[in-house]
Parts: sequence; C-alpha cells; structure tokens
Amino acid sequence: MTSTTIVLFPSMLKALRLVRVHGCMVERRDGLYHLGGNQPACSTAMAGRMIEGGWLVKHGERYHLTEKGWRAIGEADSDAG
Repeated sequence: MTSTTIVLFPSMLKALRLVRVHGCMVERRDGLYHLGGNQPACSTAMAGRMIEGGWLVKHGERYHLTEKGWRAIGEADSDAG
C-alpha cells in the first residue's frame, strides 16, 4: 500500500475559511456552497481531496471542519500576519 500526501492549496484554504465562518457547507449539483450562497466555494472533487487530507468530514449533504482543518486555517492565518 502506498502512502500519498495531500497538499493544501490556497483555494482549499478559502473553502475551509468559509466553512469556519458559516459552520458548514452544503453539497449541491456542481460543488460546495456555504449556507445561503449562490456561488460554489469549491468543486465536489476538491472537497473529496480535502476529506482525504483530513481537513473536512462529510455528514450527509453537509461538510464540517475537522480538528486538522481548524489547525490548518489557524496556521495559515498566523503565517500571513
């Protein structure tokens, strides 16, 4: 079995920040949307990669941050400042 590393891209951080602000994102036909949003925050394929990386978890149609996701946002925000 081979181990792969999933790299956290800036576009993924944007989506993770939206989950932090809105509490969750909802899966619709072409991507993930924050509650009340009309523009997708990311594709369902990218969300799948974030699940593989351990930053998101899916519960039904909703996606939530994991502890690793919270830490990734915090580290990115502290690096930016």
